[in-house]
Amino acid sequence: MRIFLILLCFCLLGCSKNPSETPVLKLQGSGEILRIPIDSLTANISTGLIRYEDFVVNVNWNTNSLQFYDLNSEKLSKEIFYQYEGPQGVGSIFGIHIHSLDSIFLFTQMVPVITLTDTTGIIKNRIQYTKSEGHTNAFVHNAYFGSTPFLQNGKMLVKTHAEGNYRQMTEERLNKSFLAYRINLEDGSHQSSELTYPEGYLNSGLKFFEPSLVFHPEYTVYSLFGDHRLYKQLRYGGLETFDGKSQYLDESLPYFPIDGERFETQKYLTASSRYETLVYDEFREVYYRFAYPTLAIEKEEDLFALRENPGPFVIQVFDEDLKLITETYFEGGMYFPNNSFITEKGLYLSANNPENPEAEEDAFRFELIQLIN
Repeated sequence: MRIFLILLCFCLLGCSKNPSETPVLKLQGSGEILRIPIDSLTANISTGLIRYEDFVVNVNWNTNSLQFYDLNSEKLSKEIFYQYEGPQGVGSIFGIHIHSLDSIFLFTQMVPVITLTDTTGIIKNRIQYTKSEGHTNAFVHNAYFGSTPFLQNGKMLVKTHAEGNYRQMTEERLNKSFLAYRINLEDGSHQSSELTYPEGYLNSGLKFFEPSLVFHPEYTVYSLFGDHRLYKQLRYGGLETFDGKSQYLDESLPYFPIDGERFETQKYLTASSRYETLVYDEFREVYYRFAYPTLAIEKEEDLFALRENPGPFVIQVFDEDLKLITETYFEGGMYFPNNSFITEKGLYLSANNPENPEAEEDAFRFELIQLIN
């Protein structure tokens, strides 16, 4: 019996894992393709995609419509067309937020009005709202520095921008600017948020200050174009910072070319080391941040091509404590990273990069990217 107990203890110790060891995770393409046919009026690269339940919803700027594609049947389930003007007019749809299929919020860029509709396409309400002084209308775009609105207790938290020429921004003015404000959906009034830019962002020089925000009930996590760090702003507390430097980006992120010509400005915005969209994966409880290494671009035509073919990119993965746990470098010419969405299976990236030989003009084409050990 004693020998048996000794052997049993030896086996248990030998088979147990060192508690200090943590699994090594990585993002990897699965090769699994999701293909959804589209019509001739729908571009194969979207101006805005979101997932809601079993649908991926496309904001079609060409037709001022919302297209609901069923992820199970991989087909168009419903398309809702909206008038620009008149009793049922909504203006030009810039972005959307789906709180439920009975509460779909439409945003325009030019006027401070939110339209409430549903899957019937009937206008249920128009909410004309005020905005914080010195700030723009709610900026809701489903493909550019994504920042999904957050609705809580009848108030919607939305991203905004500081008004004016960003070349003339100063540290003092930026410190007084908000990343977001709350809109009361009952009366359209606004409330300034606790979300301000971190102190010192422009101390050493002018940088583009576009944010990407993930709103939670008690805090907000955000990232900035020219900053390696992530930030966590508590609803009723202070600001916490977390190191998030990518090994694939420049150690010292570049500064805005104040006196540069258009080419130098666009090169800075689209070909320099930078961080863009931050999203939260509720199924795996991690954050993904998209980042872009510096590219050697010398010709204007090569710069224009980056609009649909952004070149190599990086996806960083942070845990809920905002610790960087892995990052993956993706070569250019395969994916279009601004078109992505998350399901229980993983992260889907558009594979309709113009240089991808498998790209299709008559279909959305996504590859499943999985976080694996």
